[in-house]
This record gives sequence, structure tokens and C-alpha cells, in this order.
Amino acid sequence: MNRYSIASIIGILLLWEFLVRWLEIPKFLLPAPSTILSYIIAKHRLLALHTSMTFLEAGMGFVIGSFSAILTAVFFLWFRPLKEMFYPYAVILNSTPIVAIAAPIVIIFGSGMWSKVITAIICVFFPVLGPTFKSLASVGASEMKWMDSYHSSRWQKFWHLQFPFALPQIFASFKVAWTLAVIGAVVGEVFGAYKGLGFLIVDAIYIMDTPRVFASIIACSLLGLSFVGVITLIEKRVIAWHISAERR
Repeated sequence: MNRYSIASIIGILLLWEFLVRWLEIPKFLLPAPSTILSYIIAKHRLLALHTSMTFLEAGMGFVIGSFSAILTAVFFLWFRPLKEMFYPYAVILNSTPIVAIAAPIVIIFGSGMWSKVITAIICVFFPVLGPTFKSLASVGASEMKWMDSYHSSRWQKFWHLQFPFALPQIFASFKVAWTLAVIGAVVGEVFGAYKGLGFLIVDAIYIMDTPRVFASIIACSLLGLSFVGVITLIEKRVIAWHISAERR
């Protein structure tokens, strides 16, 4: 984030604060940024408790969904008939809004943690599957022939050529998938939960506690941004060769 972005954010917050006070907008309709900040400071333990639950659900969904997607992409690469059989179903499920999917999942698996984890897995799986398979299958024929000249096995080709070639795209998909995992977990909590930021938002709406709604939304945003930053740091270490090549 550069200085211009920071300046624009500060300007918007100051304008928001001024308009709310000048127009005397009630707190239950639109709280001022100072009111939201005061709520965050006063209720930081409550927010931390529910944020940790959403992080756990989204984190489990991200790990399981990403691993399953990469494994599926490898199977699709090695056994092309499987791709022809199952990929259309993946496209259909991916085109279905997560709001429509979350409701039956909560009904079937209950309002416990696992229904949110499953919703997060579904949100993560397809954004990782598509780019991973495409990048694995995009290795040039000359490179594959070069590996063949050394009598490399299919596993050796994958591990030493195709997988490293796909890593930049995989990390790019991870950044999108993490934010979608948080969205999936929160949507699942909205449909039925006893903990989590989604539960906190719904509960606040019922009692017209608008500062809590905004504080929960900020917590969701920070949860998404912070872990994207972690993925970026890991990416810089794992594929430093690719990032340095991009900067040249």
C-alpha cells in the first residue's frame, strides 16, 4: 500500500466522519468511524473470539480445498478421461452461487464447525483447480521431450518440470482462494452458527447494533488481507526465481 492509497483512505474516513456528524445521522443507521473504532477497542476480546473461529473454519477449508484441488488437477493431467467425465460437473457447481450451496450444507451437516469448513472447501476448490490444471498442462512440448531424452518417469516430469512451472499460478490462485475461504466460512455462519463473524453480524442486525456490524466487516477484511500477506511472503521465498525474473 503506497502513500496515495493511505491518503485516500484517510480522506474517505474524514469525509465519512464529517458527513455523519453534520447530517446528524443516527448511529443505528450509519455510525461514524470514531464510533466504530471505539466499539472495536471496547469489544476487542469479543471480536477476537469470533474472528478466531472464522479463521479456524476458513483455514481448514483453505488447506483441505487447496490440497484436494491440486491432487485433482494432477489426476486430470495424468488421466484425461477423468477430466472429460468430471470437469463439466465442476463447472456447474462452480457457477452456482455459494449462498445457494451454503443453505443445504448447513441443513445436512448442522450448525457446527464442519458445515462452514465444507462451504469454505467448495469456495476454495474450483479457483485452485482450474489454474493449477491449466498451468500443469501448459508445459511446452520441447521441455517434455527434453525430459523424455533422459528417460524420466511421469512422476519425475511432474516434480522437476510441471509442478515448478505451475507454482507461480498456484500461488496466485491461493491468494484468491483464501479470500473466498473467508467468504465461504462467513456465509455458512450466517445460515446457522453459534460462533464466528457471520454469526456476530446476524446477531447484531437483530438488535440493530450497527457498530458491531461494521466492526465485524472490518475484522473479515483484515482476516483476508493479513493471510494474503502471509501467502505473499511464502511465495517470495518458495519461488524467488520467478519473482526476480519478473522484475528484470
